[in-house]
Amino acid sequence: MGDMNFLYERFQTKLQAVSGECYRAKTLKDAEELIAQIVKEKEIESVAMVNSPIAKAMSLPEKLSDRGITVYTERYPEVTPTVGAGITEMKWAIAELGTLVQYAEDVNERLCSSFTPIHIALVQTSTLLPDIMTALATVHKEPRIPGFVGFITGPSRTSDIERVLTIGVHGPEQLIAIFIDEEAGEGVSNG
Repeated sequence: MGDMNFLYERFQTKLQAVSGECYRAKTLKDAEELIAQIVKEKEIESVAMVNSPIAKAMSLPEKLSDRGITVYTERYPEVTPTVGAGITEMKWAIAELGTLVQYAEDVNERLCSSFTPIHIALVQTSTLLPDIMTALATVHKEPRIPGFVGFITGPSRTSDIERVLTIGVHGPEQLIAIFIDEEAGEGVSNG
């Protein structure tokens, strides 16, 4: 776990340097509380999310709905431009760069991470990789590389307009990465 602590701290430092937010939870239950707290603090009233393994393991759509948040898990092209945040699960995280790796062959995953003002990215701490070369080698070793692999580093930014750095023009204004130590694999109890 020492290596993971080092990798997490490196990732967090890099992500914060590009205006991203980064948190870590020990358990799925802690992560659920953390997400609810962030949603409340940022006054998010609605979210769009694809029900990923982590979200399913913590019953996130139901838990957020119970707290009065409108949760959309369908009609993504219609709802993603209107919600307060999108919640997706990342495949890996690259500590060296503060970069998240998204496998999103399903266009709905991309809509939830790109078309919303705030992107909340769920990440298993165990998927932290030290550097870009390890990440590329890891992708290369996959049985099948999906049709879309995205690398996300911080909120959307551009200097296209008068060479002035602007945040959130072509995508989310805020990126919040939430690392979860507890594995959300098959057979995880939701007690």
